[in-house]
Amino acid sequence: MLAKRYEPFNDIRKSFDLVNAIINNYSEEQNKQEIMDFRPKVNTRETEASYHIEVELPGVKKEDVEIKVDGNVLTISGERNVREEVKDEDYHKVESRYGLFSRSFTLPEKVDTGNIDTSSKKIEIK
Repeated sequence: MLAKRYEPFNDIRKSFDLVNAIINNYSEEQNKQEIMDFRPKVNTRETEASYHIEVELPGVKKEDVEIKVDGNVLTISGERNVREEVKDEDYHKVESRYGLFSRSFTLPEKVDTGNIDTSSKKIEIK
């Protein structure tokens, strides 16, 4: 029988390799998720007469947004596709931000879904 030398740090090294593999896999999935999805910020408020849902859609055109009601579920969905390009003598920069989005809200039973009104306003920050 051959004697095998005990290496106490091999087990620790294997544990670190496993943790690093998990972290790297999570980081790659997170980056893919950021590229593929866009989750707009939403503010909701309620008055005595109505409910208000404000959705921030930077870089999204009005015609790229779909709002629909199915039963008592209001869904706001669409696609963001922003491409910024800068060309200069000594450099060329292209930045793209894109992704599908969908947010759904369950409305109270007492809401008159036939009386839903939508509007949009463009805000430019200088």
